[in-house]
Amino acid sequence: MRARKTALFAALGCAAALGLAAPAAAADAPTISAPASRQGYGTITLTGTATAGATVELYESAYIFNDFYPSPDYANGGYVTTKASGSGTWSINRLLDSGFRFYVKVNGVESRRISVAMGIVPSMTLTAQNGTVNVNVSANPAQPHLRVHIQRGASGVWTDVASGYTSDPAAIYGATLTGQGSGTKYYRAVIDADTENNLLKGQTETVAINVGNGTGSGGGETPTAPKPTTPKPTPKPSTPSVKAGDVQFSKIQYNSPGRDTGSNTSLNNEWVRLTNKTRATINLKGWTVRDKAGHVYTFSSDYRLGAGKYMYVHTGKGTNGKPDSKHRYWYRTGYVWNNGGDTAYLRTSSGKSIDSCKWGKGSGVTYC
Repeated sequence: MRARKTALFAALGCAAALGLAAPAAAADAPTISAPASRQGYGTITLTGTATAGATVELYESAYIFNDFYPSPDYANGGYVTTKASGSGTWSINRLLDSGFRFYVKVNGVESRRISVAMGIVPSMTLTAQNGTVNVNVSANPAQPHLRVHIQRGASGVWTDVASGYTSDPAAIYGATLTGQGSGTKYYRAVIDADTENNLLKGQTETVAINVGNGTGSGGGETPTAPKPTTPKPTPKPSTPSVKAGDVQFSKIQYNSPGRDTGSNTSLNNEWVRLTNKTRATINLKGWTVRDKAGHVYTFSSDYRLGAGKYMYVHTGKGTNGKPDSKHRYWYRTGYVWNNGGDTAYLRTSSGKSIDSCKWGKGSGVTYC
């Protein structure tokens, strides 16, 4: 290592002696910065510097997977880019639904990688009658499998009285507390950090309730950095009235039939089928299909799934065709779904959980 460094320094010295310019890649590299975190689902502003007038390309990855790809432009199709100003500065607003990683590329030169955490913002509602308290907690972002603690406070001491996990796919947790006595009691909800997804611990404000007969609610109170002051985001397009279960995984071929050769034909024989269970056409633009490991397919352009109709998302390459054709292609070069067990998630462009399908080791196909 030392010998290689000496040779490099000697080469640079020769270049200087001959009047040649030393490589300037480091000086030309774009820069990127962002808030360390934000609270709940919403936008952040990424900023940096680049060559004046140059095109800045944004790349991103869910924190859990660390697999970068060009950032899809959900509003206009294509991918997210911007132009550096005449003074060499740039900024991009980006919506987040979990912890994420980013970098930018300018003229083929990449910036450093950065990560942005997300503070969990829980909300809680309580109803009580005759010493029994019913609790409902929802998480923002709407992530399943987050650890929830319901705590009761007395004399400054908080004690867990119930715990569990947010549901899949609705990301809510409910509990019934019996034997809570009478009079006014104090409760809060705490959701543990999820380090795999770079989600920060959050808790609600304290809620006082008459456990004999009362109601109460509390919003999020998180110990992380405040929200950045950014322009109001343009929301990702979605069908406004959709709810969980309106579109469902109706069949998943998670093990491509035959030997796994890795060919495009074999990859395309691995697929998920989505079915519209409603009586109205639903536009899936901006919706995502993802696996447990964080591989994400995004409907980056209009896709109109008719009432009662179904469509397929294939793993390999192909021609997507019209906005209502039955087949879409992920353009991956490797298999996505695990034969020994996996979970498929379907979310809207705003991050709302619509459906999920979980399986273990089996025949290679599941009907969810």
